[in-house]
Parts: sequence; C-alpha cells; structure tokens
Amino acid sequence: MRGATVLRAGTLTTVQDFGRPGYRHLGVSSSGPMDVRSYRLANLLVGNEEGAAALEMTLVGPALLWHQSVCLAFSGAEMRGVVRLPGGLECETRIGSPVQVPAGSVTDFGEAVRGCRGYLAVRGGFGGAMVMGSRAGQLRSGFPGYCGRQLQRGDELELCADGGVGGVGGECGAEFVQAEWFVRVSDLPPGGSQPQVLRCLPGRHLDLLDSASRDRFWAGPFGLSADCDRMGYRLTGAELSLASAVQIRSEAVVPGTLQLSPDGRLLLLMADCAATGGYPRVGHVISADLPVAGQLRPGDCVRFELVTMELAQRAVKEQERGMALVRLGLRRE
Repeated sequence: MRGATVLRAGTLTTVQDFGRPGYRHLGVSSSGPMDVRSYRLANLLVGNEEGAAALEMTLVGPALLWHQSVCLAFSGAEMRGVVRLPGGLECETRIGSPVQVPAGSVTDFGEAVRGCRGYLAVRGGFGGAMVMGSRAGQLRSGFPGYCGRQLQRGDELELCADGGVGGVGGECGAEFVQAEWFVRVSDLPPGGSQPQVLRCLPGRHLDLLDSASRDRFWAGPFGLSADCDRMGYRLTGAELSLASAVQIRSEAVVPGTLQLSPDGRLLLLMADCAATGGYPRVGHVISADLPVAGQLRPGDCVRFELVTMELAQRAVKEQERGMALVRLGLRRE
C-alpha cells in the first residue's frame, strides 16, 4: 500500500524493526534500532505491535509526502518536526505524542539538537521486503530496509496496512490533530564535555590490561570520534595496553561489547556489529544502557562504571516495568 514519497532523505534514514536475533551463528548481525526504547515507544503511541517497522533517522531527518491520512508518532532525539498541511498551514509536532496527518501533508524533520537518532512510526507499520523474518536495514549486507540501503530522494514507502484505522487516538480523519499529552521513556545524553555514564560488566580479557590501563579504563573519560556508525564507535582518549602480547582466537561479540584495537583505542560495538571478533574484549555495556549509547553522537564523552550482573539484570527489569506502565496508560487513553 503506497504510503509516502521521500522528498528529502536526511543524513541516514533506514527502515528498522526488532532485527534478526538468532542468526549470529550464521554470521548475520542482529541489526534493529540503535535506541530500542524510543523505537518501541513510537510504535506504542500509534497502536502498533512494538516490533513494527519504523524509520530510524540519524542527525538530520527526512521530509515525507503522505498520500493518505495517517497516524504518526516520533520519539528519540530532540529533532524539530513540522507538518505542512495541504492548505499551506504549518504545524509543529511534539516528541512522544501521536499526531493525525491528512493526505497530501508533508512531514519535515530537521537537525537533532540533542541526541542522535529519532524514530518515526506510522499506524500499521512500514512495509517492504523481508529477509530472515525482518525488514530491518543492514547496509553492509544489503539486507532490506529499503532495497538494502538507506532512503533516497524519490523513494516510495509502503505501509503494511491502512495507516488511519484503529489504535491509539481512534481513526485518522481529514484534519490535523495533535494529542495534548506526551510520553518519554529515556533520557538523552548530556552532550558536550559532560560524560555520559555507561554501566559496564567486566570483559573476559579485562585482566590482560596492565594495571595502569585498567585504572584509565574505569577513570575515563573517552570521546566519540568521527568514525562512528551503526556497527560501532571508535573512542578517543587515553590509550590502553596489554600487560603482554597475546594471541586471541576470534570469538562471538554482540552489541555492547568493548574491544581493544591494536592501536590501544576502545571500540564500542553497536547494532550492526559483526558476529565475531578477534580483539580483546575488555568490557560489555549492559543492555539497559544501550539505548542511551545509541543516542550518542561524535564529540560526546562517555565514562564506564563497573557493575555486577545482578544490577544489570535488575536494570533491564526496571525498564520493562516502565514500558509495561506505558502500555497500560496508552490502553486507557
């Protein structure tokens, strides 16, 4: 079902769903959203299942012309969004709040002033081809999303269903309607020189660092270089070194793994990381902190805080309780 035409693609806009968990033994990365909490919220706000395909927008969002009346929601980075109605009136959208948009309208998202990635969900979800049960774009592998690549001007986006029927806020009509409430489930990184604390479990090879490097690892801070993408972040700051040269067999890695590259720099692996790696694994950012890590941008600073497995598990449970409260509140809305 024809949903929208891309008038401007933005810096890096891809189609994402929950990705492809369960295929890493075949060398296929899991992919999916970099900030899974904001992605889930956007879907909940329009009445979708949490894993429906949505757009992930990076730093600068796209401009889309909608060919039918739809219910939309945006969450994540502080990225100004406006709706240009067919009659010429311009209305601003609110982060974390559903909006009904009439056919012929243009949604235009600008530059993120805080955070890095925003998520745009449409009632019914975005359509398109699937590989291994997922529509998630994985650019290096050429897996779907939109034809295995990021969006480009002139692309035609499909919807899985009529974007104006059912769900939160009732049916979408021929007028612009913005909900008077909003929901936010996660904080954005502070940005600038103030470091974002990422809680971290010790990695298998942490003890291979010399004592001074172990101290520097926990003291930080480290900065995000310009060499950052959906595969991972290359960090700047103090160089770390091993106590002695060792040969490490290539083993499984996952999003959140902190590797030490041969030049002494840390690598934080993210959603599109490979299934295996041969660099020392000195730490692992806990799952509960990966959403905020997904909102980091080049120039931001991070510091790692050692936590226990018990705390890491408790943090995930607390986040899930928060999402459960959001689901309950939206059902009552």
